[in-house]
Amino acid sequence: MTLISLLTINRSFHGTGAQETGKALIESTCKKTQYPEECISALESDPSSFNANLTGLTRIAVQKSESKLIETLNIVNKFVLNETDYLTWGFLVFCRDSYNASVPQIQAGLQAFDKLEFEKSYRSVEAVNKAVVECDKQGLKMISQVNSGLFRLTKDATSILDLLF
Repeated sequence: MTLISLLTINRSFHGTGAQETGKALIESTCKKTQYPEECISALESDPSSFNANLTGLTRIAVQKSESKLIETLNIVNKFVLNETDYLTWGFLVFCRDSYNASVPQIQAGLQAFDKLEFEKSYRSVEAVNKAVVECDKQGLKMISQVNSGLFRLTKDATSILDLLF
C-alpha cells in the first residue's frame, strides 16, 4: 500500500525530479541541500536510490538519518561506558540520553512518512538535528566528528523533505 501511495505521489510532482531518474535525480536533489557532496554520497550508498523518485529519495534520506543516529548513539554509549572523568561522563550521558530519546522520534517520523505525513516526518528529523546541536554544545571533542556527520545528514534530509511541500 505504501509503494502505491509513493508511486501516486511521484506522478503528481511537477518540480524537482519529475523527468529525472537515477544519478541525475540524486545530484539535482542534493544540489538543493547544504552539504551536496555528503548528500550524494549518502544517497548513492543505497542502491535503491538509483531507481527512486523524489519521494523515494526523501525516504532514503530519512532512513539514512535514522541509521546514522543509531550509529552515533552506539559510539557515544561506548564512550559513556569507558569514561573515567566524571564531568566528561556527565556530558556524554546528556548526549546519549538525547540521542536515545531521538530514536523513537525518527522511527515515528518514518511511519509518518509512509502515511504521507511529510510535515511530521520533517519535525522528527529536525528534532534529531536539534539533539545534535545540544550535544555539540557540551564541547566533547571525542565525538565532534560523528556529531558533525549526523548534523549534516539530518540537515540535508530536512532540505530534501522541504522539496515535498
